[in-house]
Amino acid sequence: MPWPTILYTILLDEVMVVTGLVGALVRSRYKWGYYAFGCAAFLWVAFTITWTGRKHAAALGSDVHKVYIICGVFTIFVWFLYPVAWGLCEGGNVLHPDSEAAFYGVLDVCAKPIFGAMLIFGHRNISPDRLGLRIRDYVEQPGFNPNNQDGAKNGTHHNGVGNGTSTP
Repeated sequence: MPWPTILYTILLDEVMVVTGLVGALVRSRYKWGYYAFGCAAFLWVAFTITWTGRKHAAALGSDVHKVYIICGVFTIFVWFLYPVAWGLCEGGNVLHPDSEAAFYGVLDVCAKPIFGAMLIFGHRNISPDRLGLRIRDYVEQPGFNPNNQDGAKNGTHHNGVGNGTSTP
């Protein structure tokens, strides 16, 4: 996805987390207002992942799209359970603290290491170049692009920045 989309999605994710935390610390019924703001932020994050991200993944090829769908569906499913957990635990005090810890623990294990393993396993046959990522070796100079032979000759690199050795 484009960087601005990634950045505002991360911002909305942080809004979701902070409003959940503040709502958990508020002792009055106002905590449900924070919950509502967090859920609204989450719905926009879910929309961005399921609609916008899916379209960008499809443009990169069927293999990238398949990995994105598998990981995205899993992530959104797990993330939809977080507001349920909050409502049962911090919001309504329905679950005992031990059950709350187990509920959040299972969600955290699914959302972090299991999702990470799925993502790494899914990308095992996908080149980072196809995703727009440039991973250089430690012996390469920053900004060096081996595919841009003309840029290497005149001192410019793929990002348009020269190395100071060329003359205009």
